[in-house]
Amino acid sequence: MAAFVDEYERQLDERGRIILPSKLRECVSGTVYITQSTSEKCLHLYTEEEWNKVAEKVNQLPTATDVNAAAFVRLFFGKATSVTVDKQGRIPIAKRLIDFAGLSKDVVLVGANTRLEIWDSAYWSAYQEKLSESFMAENILKYNLNI
Repeated sequence: MAAFVDEYERQLDERGRIILPSKLRECVSGTVYITQSTSEKCLHLYTEEEWNKVAEKVNQLPTATDVNAAAFVRLFFGKATSVTVDKQGRIPIAKRLIDFAGLSKDVVLVGANTRLEIWDSAYWSAYQEKLSESFMAENILKYNLNI
C-alpha cells in the first residue's frame, strides 16, 4: 500500500489531463479510479489496489434491504470513472468531474494517505485558510492519536 503524502502543484491541460510528478509515477500507474469527494469540493484518486479495498467495504452494505445504502452505492460508483495512466504519466479527468470540483488550469494533488485528492488551487488555499491554527493539535486529541 502506498501512503500518499505531500502537495504537488500541477496544471490541467487543454484536454483535461494532469501530468503526475515523477515521484508518484511508480505508485500511480495502470488503472486508477477517480470519484467525487463525499464531503469536499475536490476529487479522490485511488490506485486499483485501494479502490478494490473501498469496493469491498461498500459491498458489505445492505443494498437489497436499505434504499439509502442502495442509493449511496449507485451515486458513489456512478460518479466514479476508471482511467489509465499513459506512458507520459498523464491522467485524463472526465469533464463532469472537472466541473464538480471546479478545477481550473492550476490544481494541487494532495496526499491523503491511501488516496490522492485533486483540488483547484484556489479552493485548496481557501480551504486551508478556514482551518484554525490549533486544528492539528485539537484533532490529535479528539481522535486520541497520541502522535
